[in-house]
Amino acid sequence: MTLTRWAPAVVAFTASALVSWAAPARAEVELDWRGMLTSDLRLYVDDSLAFERSETTAYAKLFARLDPHVSFQGELAMVFTDYANPQDFAGLVDRTRLDPYRFESDSLFVQLTDLGGAEGLDLRVGRQSIIWGTADRFHPTSNLNPLDVEDPIAFGRVIANEMVSLAFRPDWTAGDEDEPWLDELALEAVFVPFFKPAQLPRSAGLAFTDRRVFAGRANTPLTHDLVARQATLEDDSGWDFSYTPRVQLPDRTLDNSMFAARIGARLAEVDLHVSYFRGFYAFPRAEKILANTDAIPHVDADIVLSYPRVQVLGFDAATSLDFLGGLGLWTEVAVNFHDDLYRLVSTAAVGVDDLEIEYEKGHFVKAVVGMDYTVTEWLYLNVQYLHGFVDEFGARELGNYVVAGGDFKIDHDRILLRFFNIFDLDDGTYVLFPQLVVKPWGWGELSLGSFVYSSSFNGFDETTKFESRAAGKSSVFLMARASL
Repeated sequence: MTLTRWAPAVVAFTASALVSWAAPARAEVELDWRGMLTSDLRLYVDDSLAFERSETTAYAKLFARLDPHVSFQGELAMVFTDYANPQDFAGLVDRTRLDPYRFESDSLFVQLTDLGGAEGLDLRVGRQSIIWGTADRFHPTSNLNPLDVEDPIAFGRVIANEMVSLAFRPDWTAGDEDEPWLDELALEAVFVPFFKPAQLPRSAGLAFTDRRVFAGRANTPLTHDLVARQATLEDDSGWDFSYTPRVQLPDRTLDNSMFAARIGARLAEVDLHVSYFRGFYAFPRAEKILANTDAIPHVDADIVLSYPRVQVLGFDAATSLDFLGGLGLWTEVAVNFHDDLYRLVSTAAVGVDDLEIEYEKGHFVKAVVGMDYTVTEWLYLNVQYLHGFVDEFGARELGNYVVAGGDFKIDHDRILLRFFNIFDLDDGTYVLFPQLVVKPWGWGELSLGSFVYSSSFNGFDETTKFESRAAGKSSVFLMARASL
């Protein structure tokens, strides 16, 4: 009876003690957040003058340090596409199809610092974006996250993956305390349970569904033969072909999980890293072409897209030359190893029915070498040489490119003229990306620019890199952004 009578008081005292204990703890929580709102309007500059997109994106990022050893980070973007697509009457009563939107997140993870009392040992678990390498936007050594190449203006963006990452950064140096010859030692290991493919632009589908575009990318005797026979049947016999790409992802098994490790340090003013990756190439290849000829002269064909298993040995380095005014230099080299890659073309009625090796077991090398230089406070220049574009796989496919551009600043950075261009040294095609950025106030900016393929001047050529219809069409854009 006595305990029962005192129970409310005990509960109240306990709750008060918990609150008084938790309040100081909560007061010590460190919060850092930012937000941004972006509106993006684009128009194709061909004869159609059709709108490419109209998007408004609300973005928020929160980082919270709960105590010296526990923190978390989350990013969330809500994108309204403003492209109504009802298709049928049911769509007219569905707000999500009349006013479509999507959510995106580049990070959502928990981090444990100084794990197990080991200073400098950090564990992250959850949704992460980990980009390795020292180059500008082009990273052949970075394969943990697939690229999002749907939007050429946002080139270099990656899609976050669920990961477990462990990093050890000991506070250790060699040499003089003030000028060590070796410091910033770091070891990283990352485990990715599931493979995720790259996001492609809509135009990329033409490489698998349009005979003329596919012909420009045929790279084996069987595919050349298939294209030639299809052209003859279409032109001379009135046949028509319909191709349906189907994606075959690796099974979600432990054997197909991806793993990477990296070790790096600063050696005599040079940042050096060596890395290893075991997983899958994030861009698809046509592994099987299977035709159903029961309805001749109409032929339905499935193209099975798969993702090659690869191992990548990477090396990157970067430095800044003070005696040349801070000239920046960097390089990345990635050696890609793969097994035999077969292609099956089963179109007996068309006359092509065989299995061939697209690539024999071997390796190929992708590389980037670049430099940047701030000439004056109002002029910045950046030049890179690339061997192998992001979507190119195999020794026969690798092209050579120069990426060059710079920033011209006016009125204390309130006006920025930016120009970045890509030139294909092998076929002469190019991309021009000029833009004008105005920042009249500290919180906002307005951008006007264009993304122009050389096809706008020379016409489409499916055998080239940037004049093929698979690359896309030129556009102009207006973008407004407010951030805090």
